Amino acid sequence: MDDMQGLYEVAARTLHPLEDLFLATALASLRLFAAFNVLPPMGDQFVQGYVRAGLVVIIGGFVAFGLPADVASNLTAGQWAGFALKESMIGLLMGFAASTVFWVAECVGAMIDTQAGYNSVQLTNPMSGQQSTPVSNLLVQLVIAVFFALGGMLVFIGAVFDSFHVWPLFAPMPDLAKVPDLFIVQQTDSLMTSTIKFAAPMMLVLVLIDLGFGLITRAADKLEPTNLSQPVKGAVTMLMLALLIGVLVSQVRHLLLPTGLLQQLQGSLQAR
Repeated sequence: MDDMQGLYEVAARTLHPLEDLFLATALASLRLFAAFNVLPPMGDQFVQGYVRAGLVVIIGGFVAFGLPADVASNLTAGQWAGFALKESMIGLLMGFAASTVFWVAECVGAMIDTQAGYNSVQLTNPMSGQQSTPVSNLLVQLVIAVFFALGGMLVFIGAVFDSFHVWPLFAPMPDLAKVPDLFIVQQTDSLMTSTIKFAAPMMLVLVLIDLGFGLITRAADKLEPTNLSQPVKGAVTMLMLALLIGVLVSQVRHLLLPTGLLQQLQGSLQAR
C-alpha cells in the first residue's frame, strides 16, 4: 500500500509540470490561432487545418517553454478565462491589421469587374471558399503569392513573437479604450483610401470608353456600337492589368512586409 502511494506521489510530481506546460502552451497558442483565422493566406483553401494547427502549437510551445515553471499552477479558472480573452483579442487585432492589403486587392478587383461588366461572372475564391469576380480572384491570389515570396509570413510570425515582450502572456488585459478610434477607424480609412487609389486609374479609363461609345451611338445609332463596348473594355482591362500589376506590387510592398505592425498596435493597445 505504501509502495502504491509513493508511486502515485511520484507520478503526480512528474505529471504536474507537464500539465502546467500543456495549459501554458494552449494559452500561448491562442494569439497566433486567432491571427491565422483572420489572415487570408492562412485560410483552409491555402493551408490545411492540421498544418496550421501544428504550426500554432509549435510556436505556442516555444513561448510556453520560456515561462517560469510554476507560473501557471496558481491561476484560477476565472484568470485563465481572462487571459484567454486577452490573447484572442490581441491575435484578432494583429490579424486584422495584416489582412488589409488582401482586402484591398479583393475590393479593387471587384470594382474593376463591375465597371468592365464582368461582375456577373462568378468564380470560387480560394481565400474564403465563396464566390468572387475574375479580376478580384486574380489580384487576391497574386498578392498572396507575393506575400509568401517576399517573406511576409516570416515577418508576421516574428511580430507575433515580439508581441509577447510588449504584452506578456500572463499580463493583465491592455487598455482597449483607444482601439475604436485609433485602430478600427484608421484601418477602415486605410482600406477605403487604398482601394480608391489603386482602382481609380482603370475606372477612369473604362468610364471614358463608355462615354466614347455613348457618343458614337448618338451619332450613328444604326451601327449599334454598344455591342462592341463589352469586348473593348475587356481587352483594355487585361492590357492595363498587365501593365500596372508591377506598379501595384511595388506600391503594396510595405504592406506585404508588416514590419511596423507591432508599433502600430502599441499606439492603440497600451499595457496597464
